Amino acid sequence: MDVEFFRLSARSTRQWREMEIRLITEAECNDLAYRPRSGMSSLGWVLAHQAAVYDFSLNMLIKKGSPKNKELFSLYTPGTSGEWAGTPLTQIQEYYDSSEHDLLKWIETASEEELEYRIEGEKIPSFFIGKTVREVLADTFTHLNYHTGHLTAIRKDWENSRKSF
Repeated sequence: MDVEFFRLSARSTRQWREMEIRLITEAECNDLAYRPRSGMSSLGWVLAHQAAVYDFSLNMLIKKGSPKNKELFSLYTPGTSGEWAGTPLTQIQEYYDSSEHDLLKWIETASEEELEYRIEGEKIPSFFIGKTVREVLADTFTHLNYHTGHLTAIRKDWENSRKSF
């Protein structure tokens, strides 16, 4: 039951993200460094941050290890400037795809004990302390969708900035 729910969550998250990327492309917003006038993070940062969310959830919270891609992870985590660090879109998408794949692969083999394990540790953000892995997985998809909402805001800001021409 959980596996199917998490697959569905990942599929829904991906569909919304891909739809927004398509709309951004159609709006001719091809500048990954584009940052809305509100000051929110750049387009490239948000896209790469979504991959880092998958990486963080699986490799740091669930497996209690290091990020899969330490370099990209460190460039696009909370607390960074929100600027695009020049990472090509293809590399960002590969990071997203592989991180999503790894998380779903882990979920498919997870035992009930693993899903009920409570997150603990000194270096864990307080938001996650005491949550079960199952709750962390739900938070992962919520976090990803939150940032897809940012993609929508970036696109709308881009479109509105072009209306003044």
